[in-house]
Amino acid sequence: MTDPQPDTAVPDGPDASELPAPADASASEGDSAGHAASRRTVLAAAAGVIGALGVAACSPAGTSGAPGTSGGPGTPTTGGPVGTSAATGLAAPPGPTTTGSEPRGTTGTTTSPTPGRQSVLASAGADIGSGPRDVPAVALTFHGAGPAARTSAVLAVARAHGAHLTVFAVGQWLRANPALGRAILAEGHDLGNHTWSHQPMRRLTAAEAETEVSRGAAEVASVRGSAGLLFRPSGTPTSTAVIRAAARAAGYQRCISYDVDPQDFLDPGASVVRDRTLAAVGAGSIVSLHLGHAGTVAALPGILSGLRTRGLRAVTVTELLA
Repeated sequence: MTDPQPDTAVPDGPDASELPAPADASASEGDSAGHAASRRTVLAAAAGVIGALGVAACSPAGTSGAPGTSGGPGTPTTGGPVGTSAATGLAAPPGPTTTGSEPRGTTGTTTSPTPGRQSVLASAGADIGSGPRDVPAVALTFHGAGPAARTSAVLAVARAHGAHLTVFAVGQWLRANPALGRAILAEGHDLGNHTWSHQPMRRLTAAEAETEVSRGAAEVASVRGSAGLLFRPSGTPTSTAVIRAAARAAGYQRCISYDVDPQDFLDPGASVVRDRTLAAVGAGSIVSLHLGHAGTVAALPGILSGLRTRGLRAVTVTELLA
C-alpha cells in the first residue's frame, strides 16, 4: 500500500489553529447532541486531511520567535528545565518537569527498552523535554508521516553516520506503511506513538483524547509487538491533565516533549534547519523534526556532522534517558 502523499503547498499538515475548537473538555457532559455531532464532524474532516497531507506541526500555533534566539514564543534553548518558558516558550505544564535527573538504569549501546533502562519512562510524572545535561548525547526525534521515500532517505543518512533516531509515528501513516515501521526498528531506532490521526489534542474531550492515544498505541504494537513507553501528543509541544490521563490509560507514564525546535515544518530550507538546530542544541537535548519534509532530509547530514564535531552522539530517546 502506498503512503499518503503530502500536499507540497501545505507544510506537513494543517496547523492546529486552522481547525475549529471543539467544546472544552470540562463542559463535555453538558454538550447537546447537536454540539457533539458537530465536534465529530470536525474531527472526521481533520482525520481525512491527515491522510492526504501527513503530520501537522506540534509547535505552538502562530509562533514567530526566531529559533536559536531568546525572547520569541516557541524559541528553542539549551538551558533551563523543560516545561518552562526558558525551554519551550510556553507556560510550564502542571506538576514537576523531568530533565533526566531521576535515577537512571544501566549503561550500554542498545536502543531497545529493557527493565534496567526504562525507570524514568516507566515512572509516572510530567513531560520529559530533555535528557541529562552531563551526557554528551542528543535525541533527534521525528514526527512520523509523509512520503515513504523520505523516511527511507532519513534512515540511510542515519546509517551512514552511525546515528540512532526516534520516530513518533502517526497511526494512520504507520498502518499505511508497516514496512517502514519494521525498518525503523530493524536499524536500532525507537518507534513511538504520535496518536492515531494527529488531532489538536488540547481541544479534545477526554474520550476523544483516549481514542487518539489508544488507536495510535495499537498501530505501534502491531509493528513492534507492544505499544512501548514512548508517546508524544499531537498538535502541542506540552501535555495537559486530559492528555496525560489518556496517555496513562494506554500505558504511557510520560509524554515526550522537546527543547529544540528548528521549525522545519515551515520549510525554511535545509541550511536554515541545520543552522537553527546546531545553534540551539546541547548535551541532553531532544530535537523536534519531521520526516515529511525534503529540507529536513537534506539538513540531516549537516546536523549529524555538526553534532559529531561537538562530541555529541545522536541516540534514541530511550538511550538518552537511560
